[in-house]
Amino acid sequence: MTEGFWGNYQTGKYFLIDEHESWIRRDGNAGILGLPDELVQQFGNYPDRESLLPFLYHHAPVMRWRGHGESVTFEFACESWDAPLRLIHKWGEHYAGPFLHFRIVNFRSGEMKTLLWKDFVIG
Repeated sequence: MTEGFWGNYQTGKYFLIDEHESWIRRDGNAGILGLPDELVQQFGNYPDRESLLPFLYHHAPVMRWRGHGESVTFEFACESWDAPLRLIHKWGEHYAGPFLHFRIVNFRSGEMKTLLWKDFVIG
């Protein structure tokens, strides 16, 4: 699997995308992801991917992920792991095979979890 996604762990919605920065900047996509207009209007202050993505992680309940063959990496920044893990689990039920390797990075806490889909359990 090599697909990419943006998700909102507050709403539980996620979207198959082409490239993360391009997709979120494209007309209307940030809105369907659930970002408020006030936040979207600030995108111009972040001219590149390296500045925009951390801004989004820290100001919106969003997560991005992409498959890398036999693994998938999820990235977000949240005080609590609960809502992000619920969204990851929801996605996994539709896309993951038992031996897909998950790498989950929480930039808020600096923690990373790794596991196979078959071992993914929600509290």
